[in-house]
Amino acid sequence: MGSLRFLLACVVLLSHLGVRVYGLNPGVTAVVIFYLLAGHVVAGLWGKWCHQPNALVHFYKDRFFRIAPQYAMAMMLSALLWLNGASSPFISVKPTILDWMSNIFIIPLNYYMYTGQDGFTLIPPAWSLATEVQFYLLAPLLLMSKTRLMLKICFGLSILIFTLAQAQCLSADYFGYRLLPGILFIFLIGVLQEQRLKYKNLTEALVALWLLNVYYFFGILMADASYVPFRKEVSLGLMLAMPLLLGLSTHKITSLPVLGRSLDKNLGALSYGVFLYHFPVMWSLKWEQSGIVSTEMIIVAILTVSVSAFGHWCIERPLWKRFR
Repeated sequence: MGSLRFLLACVVLLSHLGVRVYGLNPGVTAVVIFYLLAGHVVAGLWGKWCHQPNALVHFYKDRFFRIAPQYAMAMMLSALLWLNGASSPFISVKPTILDWMSNIFIIPLNYYMYTGQDGFTLIPPAWSLATEVQFYLLAPLLLMSKTRLMLKICFGLSILIFTLAQAQCLSADYFGYRLLPGILFIFLIGVLQEQRLKYKNLTEALVALWLLNVYYFFGILMADASYVPFRKEVSLGLMLAMPLLLGLSTHKITSLPVLGRSLDKNLGALSYGVFLYHFPVMWSLKWEQSGIVSTEMIIVAILTVSVSAFGHWCIERPLWKRFR
């Protein structure tokens, strides 16, 4: 699935360069697909380690070394650009100690709507990484229960919060896309798709949920001329991700048909860096959003992939060999 992750990271990059598709933000849809993939990966990792001694330690250690090395490099690169006068609404205020700690520890970043953190966020897309980290911390605790009662309760409550957000009783942007309580069920769909063969009627339930979302997207959202961020994009992400992940996992497809296994793996290795580095690259080039494909846009993409390759092979890989 490496090439898929790389493609999704590139879509996020393009969305931050101003690209829109029929007025919709494709980066939001890509992030939703990332959520499902994260749930699928977590279920596989926990299934591998859950019966071993110190399973929690192994799991959290693996996630830490997957996230921290390149994140630290990207944050230092952004901080260096900020110190040298880079201009952006995301680094427009004088940071406090709390701002620095929030950037270092990641988790507070997706609560920017309450803290004002988006005035000093060294890696602007890291709010979604914060949501993912919160899921990583919670997931083993949900999966350890033999009865799965807690998982079912959390799944149900999350869908309830998401439904209230879609109905605009809560913010559709915050509780339907960014904050874990409203989107936890999306991660858990990825978990359940990985485990669907273990539980009776689970596949049928997931198919029913997917069909309900298809009806919601085409029958309700597309019939509504108004635009509420980001109801349509999130629903579209669910509609695309569920059959895509099911097909990839069922048929053991690890790469796009035109790609070899090695290239697929290497593209997947670059995806995280593409996600992290594209804002620092944009700041270094003083990019101005236009939404129109241009030479400058292509340069941003090439430089981002290049920095990602350096970060992976020169920073991340050596640390993985030693610690992960």
